[in-house]
Amino acid sequence: MTYEKDIPDYAMVPAREIEEKVIVPVTGNAVYTPVQVTNISEKPKTVITIEEDILVPDTKPDLREILLIDGSALLSSREIDRINKTDDYIGLSGEVELKTLYVPENRQAAGPVIAVQTRVPFKERWHTDIAPGATLIMDCRAEKIEYMVINERKYRVKISLSIAARECIDRKVDIFEGLSGEDLQMLKERAEITSISLRKKDTLTISENLEIKEEGNFESILKQDISVTENYKQITAEKIVINGFIYVNLLYTVTGESTCDSIRQAQERVEFTQFMPIKQQAEGVGSICFDSSGLRVKLVQDEEQGEVFRLEGEIITFAELYTVTERDIIVDGYHREKDFICDFTEERSRVPVATSTGEASVREIISPDAAYGEVEKILYTTGEIVDSESRGEQGKVITEGTLQAKMICVSLRNEEEPQIFSIRQGVPFRVVTTVPQMTGGEIISAKTQVRDIWAEKINGKQLEFNATVMVGAEIMREVAFKVLTNPAFEESTSKETMAPMVVYVAGKDDTLWSIAKKFKTSADSVSKLNELEDEGIVQGRKLLIIR
Repeated sequence: MTYEKDIPDYAMVPAREIEEKVIVPVTGNAVYTPVQVTNISEKPKTVITIEEDILVPDTKPDLREILLIDGSALLSSREIDRINKTDDYIGLSGEVELKTLYVPENRQAAGPVIAVQTRVPFKERWHTDIAPGATLIMDCRAEKIEYMVINERKYRVKISLSIAARECIDRKVDIFEGLSGEDLQMLKERAEITSISLRKKDTLTISENLEIKEEGNFESILKQDISVTENYKQITAEKIVINGFIYVNLLYTVTGESTCDSIRQAQERVEFTQFMPIKQQAEGVGSICFDSSGLRVKLVQDEEQGEVFRLEGEIITFAELYTVTERDIIVDGYHREKDFICDFTEERSRVPVATSTGEASVREIISPDAAYGEVEKILYTTGEIVDSESRGEQGKVITEGTLQAKMICVSLRNEEEPQIFSIRQGVPFRVVTTVPQMTGGEIISAKTQVRDIWAEKINGKQLEFNATVMVGAEIMREVAFKVLTNPAFEESTSKETMAPMVVYVAGKDDTLWSIAKKFKTSADSVSKLNELEDEGIVQGRKLLIIR
């Protein structure tokens, strides 16, 4: 038997010619709508360390013991706009304003507590991934300050600065709308697109007398802590109206009192309203933050009230408004007579869900070290957030962290010269706010502040520390959407034609759209011919398809 006789008849069919396909771009006929898209992401936090030797000024007495050091960090530039992609380093510079309270060697001659303010500059190159054309909005704070006394005229500080940044990438994206002169069948999905409609910086000048009454005369300011919080905002077509509060925690001295009794503490709240004009139309939701480094309390002579403490300076307000639009995006397409092909790219954006504000009272019983003896008086109380973390949970934003309580006290152990000492203790806090718009998986950015700090003596061995912790949270949801690109027709040399009518058995993953696309008909035609009440297709159903 020959080889040819072993070949079955059905295999004796001439080989098919190799099918040649030609890609014909149709970019010229494509219709696009340009849309502004903003993608927001947080950079990983980094910590830089600064070490500096601080000299006691010549005008100040010798140092015996440091009671307290805290500080605020200020960047030379909060925002770096339109980054040119040359390397992956960002130049950071600024300064840390250190506030030191110490006990002098000779208290009778110099007073019980001495204050020193020092500005420590810093300069660093921060390595991070940077997208070309992005804008970085940065935040810097003194996370930890350690110190060591070297001698009576010098002490060393080690400052850990926490650097965080939000990257905003503004891009123009061309959204495909169809082909001019072609009957293109298109599948669309609803997408939310976020863009930044406004970034603006404005200043507000403050000059306000503080309502602090004393029987004696004011002498000097030892320490001042100032913070600004937003109360509410209103956005119109012409302006942003911001109402807020300035919280002042002041440590000062008066004349005519005994050594320790001359030291006083006062806390004041000043309300303000700021009108930020808008030149262009801006709408949507947004975030507000403040720079209060330009505010100072000064001892001045008022014409009507005499000697007063006056809050003066400028608040720098930063506003960022987001616009969220919903639109139909083409996610698939085909032509009934031609082979339509295209590519898809993915775009990402964050959609603001809501903002929330909340507060919680913090109370802690603190027992000073027995080595100091019994506490006679609390001279000063302050506190700062050393760590916090926010998370979403069942329609709520939960913020937990640690507040470090700081107090300066006087003990009775030595009756001739009462001992002044400091206390530092971590106090846990938990703030919960309800956000019904949350469904799970949102991204939460929270700012935590402390206000209304005070302490009371329960007895000589127990102190009660109190504070209010405020949390402002911005809740966002990350969304992704497909963008159709490179539309073209694929022309083939094959002359095969599709049957004008078939009966099709629906598969497991079939949809009305996928069946219509497979047979180059329309979804409406398939639905009407088979009397489908909805778009759901049951597996195994026989469908009549007519092209």
